[in-house]
Amino acid sequence: MEYHHRISFIHDDTEYSFIKAMNERLTGHALVSACRMEVQIYMKEHNLKGKYILTGMAKV
Repeated sequence: MEYHHRISFIHDDTEYSFIKAMNERLTGHALVSACRMEVQIYMKEHNLKGKYILTGMAKV
């Protein structure tokens, strides 16, 4: 089963947020790693380059 998570991050002083379905079995470090991977995918799809700060993730 999957849960939807709102993932938030800051890039170049702008906060971005999106919703992504994540596997319910992911917890702790595995969940954070999966969220970071989704942020990298989002940034690539939206032509955002450089560093980011993961600011939040929550079930929605």
